[in-house]
Amino acid sequence: MKLPSLYLRPSLLMASLVIQLITVVVASGGGSGTTSSTAAAAAAAAPTKKYNAMFTFGDSMDETGNICVGSSNKTELNVLTCTHPPYGETYFGRPSCRWCDGRVVVDFVAQALGLPLLPPSKAKGKDFRRGVNMAITGGTAMNFSFYKSLGIENLVWNHGSLDTQIQWFKELLPSICGREQSCKGYVRKSLFMFGAYGGNDYNVQLLERGLTPEQAMNYTPKIVGAIANGVQKLIALGAVHVVVPGIFPTGCLPIFLPLFGDGDADLDDAGCLKAYNLLPPDQVPQLDAPEAGGSPPAEAPQLDEAHVRGLLRPRVPDGPGAPQVWV
Repeated sequence: MKLPSLYLRPSLLMASLVIQLITVVVASGGGSGTTSSTAAAAAAAAPTKKYNAMFTFGDSMDETGNICVGSSNKTELNVLTCTHPPYGETYFGRPSCRWCDGRVVVDFVAQALGLPLLPPSKAKGKDFRRGVNMAITGGTAMNFSFYKSLGIENLVWNHGSLDTQIQWFKELLPSICGREQSCKGYVRKSLFMFGAYGGNDYNVQLLERGLTPEQAMNYTPKIVGAIANGVQKLIALGAVHVVVPGIFPTGCLPIFLPLFGDGDADLDDAGCLKAYNLLPPDQVPQLDAPEAGGSPPAEAPQLDEAHVRGLLRPRVPDGPGAPQVWV
């Protein structure tokens, strides 16, 4: 069986794409009529935008320590493979509670923007004024109460949903920037990495409930609705620069290959499961504002306050003060 090459260095690849996206938008000024070639040329000549801080949310793909800091049970910590070598060996020289052999995507992005590596939000005695990471292993877009209603009892999916992580952030805000009015200005000049969310929501359906990819896609409107609602909550707090990454191809996850693969016929040229790479379907149109040509699902609030910029389909901003959401 072929092994997928896509996952050998995913953090560096995704971080590079995100950094290029942010730089191009800043260099082009987000104005209308800017072509991709002129934007890229402007990005090469322009300095990277300076942000007050970077605030991140998500799951194990973005985890920088919350799952470890939040546990006082040594037995539980020992079970977590990210607390053992070879995790962390290529950069930290030791396990750092990241599910990676070195840095994760948000680490690369923070360093490229001149910001420190983001401490986990559950850490005590840390200075969060330059950024903090709410992401935690098992994080989902949907709340655990939703999965309990489906008969799911596995607490691995109850470490911190999207809504829970936003609540953690709101509780930390006074220590970061003081009163509400001053926080609005501080948050406005900060970068938000919101997710990727959705990967674990599909994992619940596939691993816990035994659904097929096609059946799991029936829950896409609910997942997209939760993500869109979360973006609206950040905008309400004053966020202007929000990046909403997509999830990695599900069919390339190493755990899925032996579980669902039945020979090379199931694999694509990269060695990934073709059927499972249908997840997720293209969610960008569903997250787009109606005026940008999208059709949000009924459960998703319209992102009519936000300038939505797709990786392949740039949007014209509503004005110089409009929030920018990169999907």
